[in-house]
Amino acid sequence: MAVALLLLLLLLNFNPAHALEKDIKANFHRLKHPQKVYGLYKIINFRCLWFCEGKWTYRFHIFERLLHEAFYHGLNPEDYMPANGVHPEISVTDNLIKLSYHLYYGRVNPSKLYEGLSLPEKPDIVLEVLYRLIVEDRLEELYRELSPRRPDYWSLLEAGKALSELSHFEWDVIKLSKPLMFGDRSPCVERIAFRLFLLGDLKEYTPSDFFDEKILEAVKSFQRRHGLPETGIIDKRTLQELNVSPSERLKTIHINLERHRWLPTEIKKAVMVNVPFFELSLVREGKEVLSSKVVVGRNYIQDFRPTPMLYSKIESITINPKWYVPTSISVKDILPKVKKNPEYLTKKGFKVYSDGVEVNPLEIDWSLYNEKNFSLRLVQEAGPKNSLGRLKFNFPNPFAVYLHDTPEKHLFKHSKRAFSSGCIRVEKAKELAVTLLGNGWNFKKLNGLIAKGGTQTIPLREKMPVYLLYFTALEREGKLHFREDLYGYDKILTRAIFNSGGVK
Repeated sequence: MAVALLLLLLLLNFNPAHALEKDIKANFHRLKHPQKVYGLYKIINFRCLWFCEGKWTYRFHIFERLLHEAFYHGLNPEDYMPANGVHPEISVTDNLIKLSYHLYYGRVNPSKLYEGLSLPEKPDIVLEVLYRLIVEDRLEELYRELSPRRPDYWSLLEAGKALSELSHFEWDVIKLSKPLMFGDRSPCVERIAFRLFLLGDLKEYTPSDFFDEKILEAVKSFQRRHGLPETGIIDKRTLQELNVSPSERLKTIHINLERHRWLPTEIKKAVMVNVPFFELSLVREGKEVLSSKVVVGRNYIQDFRPTPMLYSKIESITINPKWYVPTSISVKDILPKVKKNPEYLTKKGFKVYSDGVEVNPLEIDWSLYNEKNFSLRLVQEAGPKNSLGRLKFNFPNPFAVYLHDTPEKHLFKHSKRAFSSGCIRVEKAKELAVTLLGNGWNFKKLNGLIAKGGTQTIPLREKMPVYLLYFTALEREGKLHFREDLYGYDKILTRAIFNSGGVK
């Protein structure tokens, strides 16, 4: 192997006459993790691990296998090759430590890539785990010990292994002059059918130019896995997804494995919103107890209002909330409507305040206001027309976003639900509220308070962790699902990992 050949060359620098402790100190400036290398050898009494008495040990061959396996975890084996000019025994240990930290924490620091993102800090257990694996002779279990324990990570990893087997198939771009649908004939149907067969959507492949019922169901399966409307028609968007090569899909899987490593090793309870999938999950005891569709921030080029990635804790729930409209929304969304129809605010239940004093919106000359001089405060009163609906879930964060109900229930019928100004609208808001409030709460009690019409905020007995996350690939019931890179966050992470070697 390339690793073994390189290490044989490195042996020219190996001097068995030197004590290992002295060699570590002499190579300090060449090591990536000098203090950690020294610390690990210290707790094993500076015993050699990889090259002893002029021979490579069995541990080194385990290290080679670990490097080979790194690819499936979205890591580049070449990044952990021992460095030339460094004592070989020490260099292997240095790179093992590097690999271990990347497995546990990830290759990049997400807070340096995404503004305002702050996730729970994980305790540093890496050297402790390495020591235990070495002394218990279980080094081959490194990935199981330091990778995320959540099933989502491992199922995605296995799906990536299966997908990597398609890399040797030719994946040229298929072009169509018009959409294809059930009953059509075209030379492209055969190519599309074979591609659907390789991807697992078509169970059996028979060469034919006829778009039959089996292909129709396969197209719908493919569309479902990619978050597209299940029309069964091979339109422009469906063809675009079909033309994405397995190697590009594998990169998407690998960057999503990286995102898993940013999170706590286990998540026992939390509200988790996966933005690209437009989904919310409530997890308790590590199991999903509630799922809901959500609406997230817009991704239009001309009106980009992304939902941020963040971690916080839901502290309270407001029943019949008032909406204190942010100035940015007042100017971008509401002011143009008021200029067209001065009665808009009254019909929608808004009150207008100037320097804390309520003013009549019909007596204001709205033509005088624009983005630069808007000094009014808009407040939408609680009620059926309120944009927040009947419930608001409060958690501190620097973006002033929250989860909330909505009167616009029709939006949940769309497969792509990027319509908000950044906050998350929850379809099953009442179910979520009752579950979070806990014992003594049910729909009857909640609906009774809503019917009274008063605004009140109820603190949770126990704060609930909430994660707003960004996963564009996951495995479900044996099927690999992908979603659109709504905000370009995949591109940012791909550049950081594959082009610059990572950001720490």
